[in-house]
Amino acid sequence: MASIYSRKGILQVKYKTDEGWKQKSTGLKDTPKNRKTIIRELLPALEEHLAQKAQKEEKEPIEKYARLYLLKKENLKTYWEIHRRVEKIVEFFNKRDIREIKVSELRAWLSSFDVATKTLKSYVVDCKGIFQVALEEEILSKNPFVHIKVVKNGKESEEVIPFTSQEVQTILEHAPRPLKNFLAIGFYTGMRSGEILGLQLSDIYDKRITVKRSISRGVISTPKTVKSIREVPLFDVLRPYLNEQVQTARKLKSVYLFSNEGRHLYSVDTIRGKKPYGVWAKLLSDLEIPYRKIYNTRHTFITAMLKSGELSVLEIAQIVGHTNSKMILENYARFIKGEHLKIRSSFNPFFDGDMRGDTRGDIRKV
Repeated sequence: MASIYSRKGILQVKYKTDEGWKQKSTGLKDTPKNRKTIIRELLPALEEHLAQKAQKEEKEPIEKYARLYLLKKENLKTYWEIHRRVEKIVEFFNKRDIREIKVSELRAWLSSFDVATKTLKSYVVDCKGIFQVALEEEILSKNPFVHIKVVKNGKESEEVIPFTSQEVQTILEHAPRPLKNFLAIGFYTGMRSGEILGLQLSDIYDKRITVKRSISRGVISTPKTVKSIREVPLFDVLRPYLNEQVQTARKLKSVYLFSNEGRHLYSVDTIRGKKPYGVWAKLLSDLEIPYRKIYNTRHTFITAMLKSGELSVLEIAQIVGHTNSKMILENYARFIKGEHLKIRSSFNPFFDGDMRGDTRGDIRKV
């Protein structure tokens, strides 16, 4: 807000800033013509200048736009993964004004990460998303992260190291309950941890298990992808473990296979504990088996099925909930090298193949 007044015959301008009221001489004599010129030209220009200065001085912390970005992601199943990365981004830039942050700063920060290229790309995606929100709010004129690319650092995702058949047997023999039954389901179905936690008694049939929900951090949702909603075969070897857990659930009057006083579990940590002191880590340590994440039960199932030759790659993908066979081939092909050479020499691909559903258990008939 600005105004004019006369002092000793000279026109003065009075205006307000964050520091309070200020005045400045125009050097013009107090005449009707000069007053008209100041009101028409000088005061609007001064007020525009003050507004731009105030806007520039007003902080636009990155945290503000990070929160808005997270709001857009809150319905995603990967929300907590995104949340964890965004928290690190906000912590690193430490309440900086989003307009001051440069691409070079992010590059320098990411270069210090000892993680897989895939993880680095996820951080870049989140940064792009945060800055896109600021762009949409008209705080930025462009998104500086649009063209940033992550160069492969030679460090790939954690190597898949499935458990051996002997290790699986040893683990199941010595694991305490309910971990034992949880692991058995993982080893013999390839289900994800959250999917196992989401199992209800009504999902278990005589020859199959229906997978239609997942639990993570206490939140019940559908499985990871549309294809993850599926039916998996119930192998005889799994029945004793499954039946025991069903009886436990019935005693607790729980609709969930795994529960705490009848209520569904918050997360897999409730069963495995947290590394390095949890029951899962301690079990492997006591058995002198190299530590692997409990998710390796899934890897172990997939590699075992591939080596068995009982099902096609596509059928295995359907069992574990992959959209197609691409991921199976990319991650597990090295475990079946040479398996194609073990086929019997008397095999006739034009006739023997027709008997496959009868001799090797076509799961579509389960």
